[in-house]
Amino acid sequence: MRNTNALSEIAILVSLAVVLEVIFTGLSAFLPFMALPFGGRVSLSMLPLFVITYRHGIKYGVYAGLSYGILNLLLDAQLWHWGSLFLDYLFAFGVIGLGYVGVTLVGHNLKGFLLVIVFGSLFRFVFHYLSGVILFASYMPDTFNNVYFYSLVYNAWYIVPSMILILFVGYFIFPRIDNEELF
Repeated sequence: MRNTNALSEIAILVSLAVVLEVIFTGLSAFLPFMALPFGGRVSLSMLPLFVITYRHGIKYGVYAGLSYGILNLLLDAQLWHWGSLFLDYLFAFGVIGLGYVGVTLVGHNLKGFLLVIVFGSLFRFVFHYLSGVILFASYMPDTFNNVYFYSLVYNAWYIVPSMILILFVGYFIFPRIDNEELF
């Protein structure tokens, strides 16, 4: 019965992540600074994936991230390069599950959850950064003369504010997340 409850919870949380992404996509139409032209937006959509990782570990966190990446691709449909399928969708969201290293460092507590968010965001950033360097160099504006710096700025522009927003919200909802039964 434990596996059924866990899988149901994970399915609901991945669905919530998709719903949050749709909501923040709509918000970015009214607040254009939230979204960037070649993909990426400030969003809370990763919060449910971090909750899955914290509550169920690396394996389910990676599976949830991969599932979300595929759903996000189907909704977003912004493949500027075939390699983007792997770097920007499958790998970038899949590695969110590796954020569980935060729990292994400090345990199942508020600090562990916040570290899951920080490490998961950092691992996600690495793959988006690599995608920017490898696949999106030709899209670099003339104002930049270094593709490494361009990718750093472009991806940090939405990942860092998203991480801060998720840390803020996650701090306040942690008592509910840490319960044995989330729903």
